[in-house]
This record gives sequence, structure tokens and C-alpha cells, in this order.
Amino acid sequence: MNPGYVNRARYDGQVRFFRRRPLITDENYGRLMTSFGRTVDADPLVAEPAKALVQRVERELSAEIAAADAKLYQGAAAYHLRLLAGAWILAKEGVIPLETAEVFEEAVGWRFRSRALPERLGKLARGEFERDLLMDEN
Repeated sequence: MNPGYVNRARYDGQVRFFRRRPLITDENYGRLMTSFGRTVDADPLVAEPAKALVQRVERELSAEIAAADAKLYQGAAAYHLRLLAGAWILAKEGVIPLETAEVFEEAVGWRFRSRALPERLGKLARGEFERDLLMDEN
């Protein structure tokens, strides 16, 4: 079957938010946050690069950060994204499976009700972005 083919009999016309049906609940999300919080904060070689990634996302998407904080609490976006960045760093080092970081990215998107922040952070953490190698002359 052609991968670009859409089976009209099975497609209801709605765009799906997630690639697969997530099994995320508040309880599962809380456990995930607690687990990654302990792991990321325990290792400065994970925590410091994670903070740097979050600072970059904060500079690029400040309006989305403010919206996420308004939905949860002040500083929520930075905290959740820092743990997500730590998950991607741990996955890249082979400490956790890559799929775990992918699921965590979906969970953060679920919590924020927005994919922009976790997707941008994930792309930065995986190195999937265009680098500006020009020096700023100012």
C-alpha cells in the first residue's frame, strides 16, 4: 500500500494530536516527573546541559513559556522542560531507551496542551536544527 494513501473509509478527517494513543494520566505523569527529577538533578553533567537547552527554548519561545506557566504555575515550563532535556541527554548517552524520551516528550505536550515547547526542545537536544555559524559582528 502506498504510504501516502489515505483510506477514506477509516479516516474521520480529524488530525490526531499524538502519534499513538497515549496512556497518560495525572498519576502516571507525576511518577514520570518524580523519577526524572531525581535522575536529572543527581548528575551535574546532565543537569547543567539540560538547563542550557531550556534557556535557549525560553529565549526562542517566550510567549509559549508564559502561556504554559499560566496554565500550571510560575516556572512550570522551565522545570518540566529541564527534565525533558535531561531525558533526551540520558537517551543519547544510552542510559535510558530512546522511546522513553519520546514518550516523555509526548507527556510534556499533553501536560502543556501544546506541542511547540517539547518539540523544539527535543529537536535541540537531538541536534536536529540548523546551526548559525556566522559570528555576530555587533
